[in-house]
Amino acid sequence: MSEKRILVLTLSFGSGHIRAAQSVARELVRQMPADEIRLVDALENCSPWFRAFYVWPYWAMIRYAPSLWKRFFESRLKREDEFTAPVWIWKKGCKQVFAEIETFRPDAIIACEVGASEIAVIARREKFTNAEIVNVLTDFETEPIWIKPEISAFAVASEAVKYQLQNWGADPETIKICGIPLDESFDNRHDARKTRSLFHLDTRQIVLLMGGGMGPTRMSEVAALLIRDGQDLQIVALPAKDAKARAGLEALEDSATVSLCIVGWTNSVAELMQAADVLATKPGGLTLSEAAACGVPLVLFDAIPGTEETNARWFAKQGAGIQTRGSKETAAEILRLLVNQHERMKLAANIKKLAQTGSSEKIVGVIRETLERVPIVESVYPASSRFSAYRKMFLAACKTEAPQENSFWKTAEIKNAENVAKFTNSIFRTEIK
Repeated sequence: MSEKRILVLTLSFGSGHIRAAQSVARELVRQMPADEIRLVDALENCSPWFRAFYVWPYWAMIRYAPSLWKRFFESRLKREDEFTAPVWIWKKGCKQVFAEIETFRPDAIIACEVGASEIAVIARREKFTNAEIVNVLTDFETEPIWIKPEISAFAVASEAVKYQLQNWGADPETIKICGIPLDESFDNRHDARKTRSLFHLDTRQIVLLMGGGMGPTRMSEVAALLIRDGQDLQIVALPAKDAKARAGLEALEDSATVSLCIVGWTNSVAELMQAADVLATKPGGLTLSEAAACGVPLVLFDAIPGTEETNARWFAKQGAGIQTRGSKETAAEILRLLVNQHERMKLAANIKKLAQTGSSEKIVGVIRETLERVPIVESVYPASSRFSAYRKMFLAACKTEAPQENSFWKTAEIKNAENVAKFTNSIFRTEIK
């Protein structure tokens, strides 16, 4: 396969999408060192008004009015919306991204967030690119917006997500179950004693509190309840970039038996998860996959309505975590697990069963397969003559196949290049040398 240019595109709604995109980009560099790999966060250079009218309302809803976001998300599912925002908003609000796509001329765009998929599709429709688009889904639930005719392949977390996509009309042949891409540090076992020493922790039980990159989260309320209870333990809190959560945690004081360690942005998440006795976290898809890789018992709290609620329910149904509502219930379940070793071991065993190894490698495998099967027509014929080429190939194939009752041959109509291409691309594909 000749040298390729691959754009890994995401939007930094929370840290999970960024970490997943970074994992895919790293694996692409490892497997395809001769190719040019570029990682882009579309929100990094978007216009201020785009943040004001697209980004900030979303943050405001999930932080201050989650019930409103839930109604909005459910109505979007019911309507089977094609886009989360009008095309003109994407084009004007993310001009630099479209300009980069046009100048970089990628052979493939890897979309690691639903907005990234929308941008890639718009770029194809507006003739900024003819790149293959591979969607990487990082939750255990999906929505119809991910599905467009321009999508070449889907890399999904589970059979349930594949089933959802199929029900909404995606071609099952394009959907590959790969798991959620994780950092390579989760492939290794880390020495818990070294981790304790690195973060100045002693031999008491460790409760790891994680809030993810998005609100709302009541980490400080949970920590305060644990401190007030007085049971011998250590709390390690990772508020990520949530300044409000960090401020609430910093206002707390240690007790005689409970200590609180607040950790800023860190690359040692795998080490801390493996050292923890219990992980209490918001149920983001990537965080749950990381927990499964580490085999740490889970208490799930403050789920964002929509995908995070589905994530939490699914893990609880598998016996891999405990779903809670409200800070008091969350703290109570943490304390109960700390004194119940049998249940902790049971949860750990169940969550280990959900671990998916080599997800990034599998996703890159899907990307490489997609690139290796570029339609031969697109590599040989200019856009102006592709329809004619597709039509001739279609008719030639019809002559060589005996029509069957109720078959595609008998019912297909040649309406436009896209309809014909959908069929011919499935049988006339080759590796471009």
